[in-house]
Amino acid sequence: MIEEQHTRAGRLRLIARLDVATHAAGLLHSKEEVLERERVRLEGHAKRASAEWASACDVAASELVRARMLGASGELARLRGCGTATITPDWQEAMGIVYPGGVECESGERPAVTTTAALRPATDAYRAALVTAGQHAAASAAVERLDAELAATRRRRRAIEDRLQPALASALHELDLHLDEADRDEALRVRMAVRQREVART
Repeated sequence: MIEEQHTRAGRLRLIARLDVATHAAGLLHSKEEVLERERVRLEGHAKRASAEWASACDVAASELVRARMLGASGELARLRGCGTATITPDWQEAMGIVYPGGVECESGERPAVTTTAALRPATDAYRAALVTAGQHAAASAAVERLDAELAATRRRRRAIEDRLQPALASALHELDLHLDEADRDEALRVRMAVRQREVART
């Protein structure tokens, strides 16, 4: 139970605190709605990125099979692990959340291939698949970060609505009862004092 002085000033303080709590809950509710809309957008982006990644992997796998069928297996073994890719997130901020809005992918220099012309499309396809993998990872990370912020916002709002507001409202109700009782006692004392003076005059 919230402790407050049994005074009119204490009542005003309780009302002010309840107003602040109500306002805070309203702001958090509005933030939840914005985050939920943004989550729908980001989740759609993540699903598209996942589909693009899967499609790029299929294309790369097909090109690899074609290159091997045309005699590129030996050169593929030589090329394995010869390059280093760098993926740099493009950080964005919205509603206090920092998340990757996209990625920049640098897959390094194209290796020199000599065995078959089919090997070039295969290497290009795998480079494209790498880009889509980075985009999918960024989109998934953005959804995860937004989910975490949405859950935290919801917890804060519920803490206010389920615990703080009821506690303040209960304390205000008890204080109102106490003040009403004090007013009645004061009115009774005044009536008794008036009656005693009237009796003393007779």
